[in-house]
Amino acid sequence: MARLAIFISIRTVTKITDNHCMWLKIFSKEKVKMNQAKRKPTSVGDVLQYEFLEPLHLKVNDLAEMLNVHRNTASAMVNNNRKLTTEMAYRLAAVFDTSVDFWLNLQRYQDQWEVENDARMQEELSRVTPLSTFMAQRGIQVA
Repeated sequence: MARLAIFISIRTVTKITDNHCMWLKIFSKEKVKMNQAKRKPTSVGDVLQYEFLEPLHLKVNDLAEMLNVHRNTASAMVNNNRKLTTEMAYRLAAVFDTSVDFWLNLQRYQDQWEVENDARMQEELSRVTPLSTFMAQRGIQVA
C-alpha cells in the first residue's frame, strides 16, 4: 500500500506516492500524518528471495557468486539478518539490471516503518529539542 502525500501550494495541488502513510503537506511545509499503514514494508531479503531467486531457480550460493561476496553475506541479506548497504545496492543493481534507488528505497521504507512503529524510539524522539527551541533557551536569536 502506498503513502499518498498531497502538496498544496497557492495555485496547485500535486499528489506524490510514497510507501506506507498518507501525508498532507500544507502551506507551512509541515507534514501531518493522516493514515498509518499497518503492514510492514517488504524487505530487501523477501524481494530477493521471492522476486528474483525463486523465479530464476537460483540459490544463495549463486547470488553470492554473482555479487562477488561470501555466501554468509548473501545469506544474511536474503534472510533479513543484515541491512542493505549502499555498496550492496550497487552490486544488486548491477546483477539484476535494476536501479540502485530500487534497492535503497526498499531498505529506507523498512527502516522508516520500524522507527515509526517502535514505541521506545517514539518516546526518544519526543525528547529531541528543535534548534529554534535550543537557541531560544540560550537567548540566541536565529535569523
